[in-house]
Amino acid sequence: MKNYIVVCGIVRKGSEFLLGKKKKYKPPYPDVWHSLGGYVRDVDRGYTLVKAKDFDDEYFHEELRRELKAQANIEVENIASIVPEYRRRPREAVTMDENGEDAHYIFLEYMCDYAGGKVVPDENFEKWEWHHKDELKDLKLTPPSREMYVELGWDWLW
Repeated sequence: MKNYIVVCGIVRKGSEFLLGKKKKYKPPYPDVWHSLGGYVRDVDRGYTLVKAKDFDDEYFHEELRRELKAQANIEVENIASIVPEYRRRPREAVTMDENGEDAHYIFLEYMCDYAGGKVVPDENFEKWEWHHKDELKDLKLTPPSREMYVELGWDWLW
């Protein structure tokens, strides 16, 4: 089974958050709304940092910035891990990767502020939209995203 570390950005602009709708046949988690993010390139370095509980290491911040630029053409600032303030350790899941094979994922989620760029989706997403958190209850979200929002104290949405 392959292992991945995913950096995810909870991107804020005022009172709104940027979410992407994944294309219908594009795993993992097709046809649902995602937070922005993607794989870290150096998994070994990532695992070393995760083992040391160094979730706010600049390496993860750089990888998040790189992924957000590639995925949606945006820049962010004020990046901060939600671990340990909202969760004691990173979320983990086993689900299909883009090749349809089971894979183990570690999700490192970060609050961050939108700093600029015209939002343009990459080839994996139908669209990106800004949503107020009150609208999240009406969206079909990935299971890890739904869990994350509950941990952030937004469980009043459901």
